[in-house]
Amino acid sequence: MSAQPLVSVRVATYNQEKYVGQCLEGVLMQRTDFAFEVVVGDDCSTDRTREIVLAYAEKHPDKIRVLPSEKNLGSQGNSFRIQQACRGKYHAMLEGDDYWIDPLKLQKQVDFMEAHPDVTMCFHNAFVLHEGVFGARLFFTSNMPEILTFEEVCWFNTPTASNMARSDVLASLPSWRLNILSGDVLFRLWCAHHGKVGYLNEIMAVHRRHPGGLTERVGWTSEKWVSQAVWLYQQFDQETGYVHTDLMQRLIEKRRNNLRFRQWGWFHFLIHPGKFVSWLREYVLSLARRASA
Repeated sequence: MSAQPLVSVRVATYNQEKYVGQCLEGVLMQRTDFAFEVVVGDDCSTDRTREIVLAYAEKHPDKIRVLPSEKNLGSQGNSFRIQQACRGKYHAMLEGDDYWIDPLKLQKQVDFMEAHPDVTMCFHNAFVLHEGVFGARLFFTSNMPEILTFEEVCWFNTPTASNMARSDVLASLPSWRLNILSGDVLFRLWCAHHGKVGYLNEIMAVHRRHPGGLTERVGWTSEKWVSQAVWLYQQFDQETGYVHTDLMQRLIEKRRNNLRFRQWGWFHFLIHPGKFVSWLREYVLSLARRASA
């Protein structure tokens, strides 16, 4: 294994034999003036994913470590053990079905983090590629400030493949993280609570959407996910001493309204006009945030 790495690239894999090679090639092409390691956690894949990542590790023993598993740990269980195995000051996140397209991605993000010691996390733009659909779209289509406030971070998602964060902040994540379906929301909230969040206005990754991906398996508007999101916001509010209570309540209401609108359409707002006012308020505020970016 190479010298003490400045960056640990965290690659979570599960049944991604079609994509994981491209994922690892995007990591290995990175050009940096610092050492980095690649820690792959395979969550008991039932296809050839494990075989493929082990072959890469055999070819690049100075760079890649593989953490196999004999039982399925789930998204957060796998993420936690990968984190525990990482040695870098910064962690760069990556799912086995996404990939990087800029060979200087890691260098650019580290340079940004080193220049802004009060930043706990940074991210960038990415293409979104839907399997079976010609072409790709941008993840972010509107302006974004270079430094974001806590509230700004709460209202949007980031591509997992774009996220880089300080390891000391991630080490303080609460243990209940293991009880959630997807850690991306908590990841952003936690980093934003402990410092500033930075944005690099460059397209440096591809986020893939396909039937086997977590996003498609869970379904972001499903009742199960909304219930999980509400619980997460409540737990986070308690964990951080209730300093974000008003904002957490607004986020909860937004999640619930989005689900009800999907289920009932405009009829939901006709019988609950107060909820329409709440929804409209958040929509107008989101437009204002974009315009001021």
